[in-house]
Amino acid sequence: MKNSGWTMRKAIMIFCVGCVMAALLMQTFLFQQSLKRQIRTESIADNENTLTKMQAELMTFVRNIRTEMLTIYSEYDLIEELRSVAKGSQEKVPADGYWWRNWYLGRKRFSSEDRLMAMYLYDANNQLVSAYRYNCQMFPRDIYKSEYDANTERVLEYVNGERTDLMISGYYNPLEEKDIIRFVLKLHNYDEERQKIGYLVCEIDSMAFASIMNKYVDLSHVYLWMQPVNDRTIVTTGDANDDQKRIQKQLSRVIQNYYDSNTLEQEYEDYYLIHVGQTENNLEACALVSQSLLTATQRSLTRSLMVIMGMMLVVVCVFVMFLSQWLTRPTEQMLETIERIKNGETQLRVQPVGWSEELKVLGTEFNDMLDRVQAMAQEEYKYRLLVERTEYKMLQAQINPHFLYNTLNTMSGIATAQNCPLVSGLCHSLSAVFRYSLNMTDEFSTVQKEMEHVKNYLYVMDVRSGSDVSYEYQIAEETLQDQLPRICLQPIVENAITHGLRNVRRKDKKLTISAVHENGLLLICVEDNGTGMDAEEMNHLLEKNDPKRVETGVSIGILNVNARLKRVFGEEYGILIDSRMGEGTKVSIRVPILKKKEEQEGENYEPYGKNQSTGCR
Repeated sequence: MKNSGWTMRKAIMIFCVGCVMAALLMQTFLFQQSLKRQIRTESIADNENTLTKMQAELMTFVRNIRTEMLTIYSEYDLIEELRSVAKGSQEKVPADGYWWRNWYLGRKRFSSEDRLMAMYLYDANNQLVSAYRYNCQMFPRDIYKSEYDANTERVLEYVNGERTDLMISGYYNPLEEKDIIRFVLKLHNYDEERQKIGYLVCEIDSMAFASIMNKYVDLSHVYLWMQPVNDRTIVTTGDANDDQKRIQKQLSRVIQNYYDSNTLEQEYEDYYLIHVGQTENNLEACALVSQSLLTATQRSLTRSLMVIMGMMLVVVCVFVMFLSQWLTRPTEQMLETIERIKNGETQLRVQPVGWSEELKVLGTEFNDMLDRVQAMAQEEYKYRLLVERTEYKMLQAQINPHFLYNTLNTMSGIATAQNCPLVSGLCHSLSAVFRYSLNMTDEFSTVQKEMEHVKNYLYVMDVRSGSDVSYEYQIAEETLQDQLPRICLQPIVENAITHGLRNVRRKDKKLTISAVHENGLLLICVEDNGTGMDAEEMNHLLEKNDPKRVETGVSIGILNVNARLKRVFGEEYGILIDSRMGEGTKVSIRVPILKKKEEQEGENYEPYGKNQSTGCR
């Protein structure tokens, strides 16, 4: 027995293994999604706590810088001069005696850990009073007269604004090739008016911030930057790739444009964004953390789960294999017995055994069915012998159609001998009609033979009912050998005479038959000037081509002819009717041009009718 296709054993194995695999995959997927969310939430929370601690240490550093900047107030004579300029009593603070004050403050007040690079003191009129530069070649004497973009517009915006806190800004120094963090502190009177008397600008190396930031992040997986809201990025740290740099630039532009922190997403491509703000100093700490870092544990657990799933599948496959063998063994034995019975061992019977009651009932019923089939086969054999004998007797008694043809020909000869040409012609035409109608050895005929059959039919009809209809044939010579199914024209001509012309009281009854080649097709038209008909309804029936309606017809009508044409040539061909009530009907047959493969020898076809035309009227 060939085990091809699906068997019960295969179905049981595939179903059981498929169910277990689906359950394990679903469990793995749900576990992975839950684990992903948990690890993501915990990792983001851990990184936020880390950034919060980093912000606290940076805040302490900023407070120390601010404290050191406030020591400027201990220079009483310098402060008095600044107050005088602010009150308008003098235009500018005298440079003599004050130019080295910033150098003194920078050397004595700030430590090396502060990484002070430059310090500038301005009066209330934005005039430089004193300056300290760690490297005079790398930093300008006046920040407003720098040769590069030093982001001074933020300083002026702060100085001319209402803010009184410490402003933190920054810029990139191309000469030093590093980011510079700038602190700006307004100086004012300690009275009720708190009049601005000047401001102090301190510029430090961004490494002062970066050294603190590097203590809290893994530089190989995290890209961290600090940025004041509505200002440029002041410091970045971490080994960033091109994607991280691109995303950082996009987010930096968002923060620079008065953004709302709630508008930032938590995921950007393959990175998580974690940001913690420092309200006191208007600083945002932002970090792009690689998802691969956060999901490393998840991948390890997933691999372990996949190994466990594979082991479970192996165990399940072994178990299901033995279980399916035990379940299907009775069925396979029964199937083997059925195959042997099919191959000729008809006396065998299946053994109704097995673990299932259904199998026992099936075996018993199958044996009973075999017994009944064998008895019925013997009865059918006896009945077939009886039918064959009956058919043989019926064939012996059947009238040969040639007897009818010969009889009609004999009647025609007798009528000719008795000088009755009408009867002779009628017998001859009727014999031709019978011969053409009953000769169905060939499904196809030609236009010429169809027209011969139509002419014989019309002659018989004229003899029966009188010749009150005139006929006109417009058959193009090139169409005579075109093929179409037998008996296609006669039913249409019969409908035209019976339903179109018979009940018309007019003396000019006329039937026109034409055939031409048009646009590569054979077009045959049967047109009468009779009563007309509802062409729209009839065309709908022809287009619908309902087989049930065609089969229930008692004669070979237009629906039958249309159905045969569509079956032979395709749905786009067939019959189309054009009719007007009281004026007449035109039935058009449209089919492809089909020629005979071999022309019959000895035949010389002549066109019908006197008039030949190039198209249907």
